[in-house]
Amino acid sequence: MGKLYLIGGDDDFAVKERARALAVELSGGEPEENPAVEIIPGDSDDLKPETAAGRFLDALRTPPFLSDNKVVWLRHFKDLDLFSGRETQPVYSEISAFLTEGLPQELTVLIDAIGFDQRKSFPKALKAAGAAIEILNAGKTTDKRFADDRRFSIREFCQEAGKAIDPAAAQFLTETLGGDSGTLRNELDKLCAYAGNADRITLEDCRAVCSRTPDAVSWEFTGAVTSRNIAGALKLLDIMLQQGEAEMRLMYTLSGEFQKLIQTRLAMKQLRLDSVGPNTFAALPPALKEKYPDNPLLKLHPYRAYKVCESAAGFSSEELAGALELIRNANRALVSGGGDRRIILEQLVIRLASRRT
Repeated sequence: MGKLYLIGGDDDFAVKERARALAVELSGGEPEENPAVEIIPGDSDDLKPETAAGRFLDALRTPPFLSDNKVVWLRHFKDLDLFSGRETQPVYSEISAFLTEGLPQELTVLIDAIGFDQRKSFPKALKAAGAAIEILNAGKTTDKRFADDRRFSIREFCQEAGKAIDPAAAQFLTETLGGDSGTLRNELDKLCAYAGNADRITLEDCRAVCSRTPDAVSWEFTGAVTSRNIAGALKLLDIMLQQGEAEMRLMYTLSGEFQKLIQTRLAMKQLRLDSVGPNTFAALPPALKEKYPDNPLLKLHPYRAYKVCESAAGFSSEELAGALELIRNANRALVSGGGDRRIILEQLVIRLASRRT
């Protein structure tokens, strides 16, 4: 019996990259140059989905010509759920029947599509028929292992490019680029090109060439405030306001950042850490980790835990408590309309980042 492959998921870049790699593997080279491979462009603007499906069905039914075997690739089909509709057009039903009733020995079929529902009848029928199915979804920032998996992907890419990456740079990319693998690959390509002959990618490289997404600017903004870089924080505040960032979301971001610093101070106290260095958490005794398994610092990457503690150590307990009061008062002023909104935010940034004497 022939072979059937189905690749899908919501990570557009990853799905297309994997489908392309599998097509090259199945055709023994560039699929476009192999006469035994027939490609139906399911994402073509010139073809309606049913027209592409009709060409796909014709290709499935046509025997190999001048070769013993044949590969048919339905490439980047726009809407695979059309095969599962209650009132499915005949062409979709005919394709489903052809694929699930046993493929000819000489036929290999590859289908890739974005974001199809695995619970629908068509994918379930293909799975029951023995199709090899791969689902490639973008990482969700809320997933428990998102940060660890993201850092692993970043390091793996850099190693393949012959470069190392500083922990701070990897953390920056992890926290600012979201889960789309295409965006990550694009930014890493830019960084490797920018680094040139240097064997290491730094945080400064990221700040120099990475796209100024709202998440990236927000990350730099809170970092500037907690590192008491007033000039940098005011400049980034201006960028965020120009990007249309809502004032109330800025308040929420600042409040959350200082609450995390307070929680960090409490976690440090539990671990009896008065000061930290780059190797502090990597060198912690196993007994301490076993004693406090729920300590939030022990759940972070060692370098990330060090940087969080470094920020928290830059504020006294009184300053952290006072910061939340400053944010609350500024929030009230914004809600009540008591003054120019930009001036309120700028004054807040200056007060938060200034050292109390």
